[in-house]
Amino acid sequence: MSVKPLYAAIALALSFSVMAQDEHGHDEKEDTHKEKGKHEQGEHKESAGVELSSKQLSMADITTRTLQTQVIEYPVYAPGEVVANDFNSYIVSPRIDSTVLKRFVSIGDHVEKGEPLATLFSATMAEAQSQYLVTLNEWQRVQSLGESTVGEKRFVEAKNAFTSAQAQLKAFGMSASDIKRLSKPDYPIGEYQLTSEIGGIVVSDNFKQGQPVNAGNHLVEVLQEETLWVNARLPGSADLNVQFGDPVTVSVDNQRFAAKVIQEGHTIDHKTRTRTVRLAVNNEKDQLHPGLFADVYFSVKSDGPVLAVKDSALMRASDGDWQIFIEHEPGKFEPKKVELVDEKGPWKVIRGVKEGTEYVDNGAFFVRSQIAKGGFDPHNH
Repeated sequence: MSVKPLYAAIALALSFSVMAQDEHGHDEKEDTHKEKGKHEQGEHKESAGVELSSKQLSMADITTRTLQTQVIEYPVYAPGEVVANDFNSYIVSPRIDSTVLKRFVSIGDHVEKGEPLATLFSATMAEAQSQYLVTLNEWQRVQSLGESTVGEKRFVEAKNAFTSAQAQLKAFGMSASDIKRLSKPDYPIGEYQLTSEIGGIVVSDNFKQGQPVNAGNHLVEVLQEETLWVNARLPGSADLNVQFGDPVTVSVDNQRFAAKVIQEGHTIDHKTRTRTVRLAVNNEKDQLHPGLFADVYFSVKSDGPVLAVKDSALMRASDGDWQIFIEHEPGKFEPKKVELVDEKGPWKVIRGVKEGTEYVDNGAFFVRSQIAKGGFDPHNH
C-alpha cells in the first residue's frame, strides 16, 4: 500500500471520531438540559399554588389564621369505669352466723335510713337476748330498791351487767329500737332485723329466704347515687400532672359529664401497668350507674408557648413530608413544608415557618386538591 492511501484512511477515521464526539457531546448537553428542565419543572410543581374565588372559599368553608406561639390546652384520653362512691355506700351483712327468715327489699328499691332489709334468726343472738333480759330485770329491781338499800357494790354490778349485755346486742347487729321491743312478751327470741344504715338505692341483694349465712357475708348493698366515682386508668409512663380539684370531662354513651379529680394513685397496678386517678361526678339526674365504662379526657396545658396548628391544617406532600398552606394574598395559597415536632391531642407542634404567617386553618384538604389539579389557575378551570 502506498503512503497516500494510508494517510487518507487515517484522516477518514479521525473525521468519524470527531463526529461521534460531537454527537455524544450534543446528547450529553441535551440530556443535561432535559434534566435541568425536569428539575425546574419539579421545583415549580412543588411551589405551585392555587387561587380560589370567594365562592369557592365559602363553599369549602376555608378559613385562615395567623400563626403564633401560644400555650395550648389539649385533652389527654384515659379509659375509665363508673364505680360506687365508697363514702356514700353501705354493705349490710350479719355480724354473727344466722339464717334468713324473711327479706323485704330487692335490687332497685329505694330505702330510708333505719328501714328493715331482712329478718334473721341466730342461736347466738337468742342467748345474748336472754342474758340481756336477765340483766334488765335485775337492774330494774336494784334501781327500784335504791343504792342505799342494796349497797353500792351490788348497784354498780347490776348496772354494769345490764350495760354490757345491751352493748353485746348492739355489737351483734340488733338495733336500738328492737332492743327496746325485746322486753315485750310477744317478741320472738333469737330474731333480729338487718336495717339500712343510710338512705339510698339497693344495688345488690345476694341472699334467699331460708338461707344460712355466715358472719360477714354481703347480703345487701345500699348506694347513694347523687355523687359517683370514676376510676380513670392512665399508663404508668404517662407524664400527666393532675391536682386535686382539676376539672375533667367524662363521656358515657355519648353523654358528657363534668367531673373533678379527688384522688391520684401513686402505685402502678402490676397486671395492667396503669395508675388510677379517681374522679367525682355529679349524678343528680341518675344517668350514671356503677359498672358503666367511660371515656375520660384530662385537660392539659403545654409547659410553655409553642408554635402549633390544628390537625386539620396539616397535610402530607407528594414526597411524604408535612406541609401547611400559606396565604400570601387574599385567595392565593401555596404549600409550605414544615417539620412535625410533637403532637398534643388535636394540636401539632411544628417548625420551619415564621410566626405571623397566615395559613389555612380549615379546608386544607380542598386547597391541596385544587393545587394537585395544576397550580395557579385564576379562572379555576
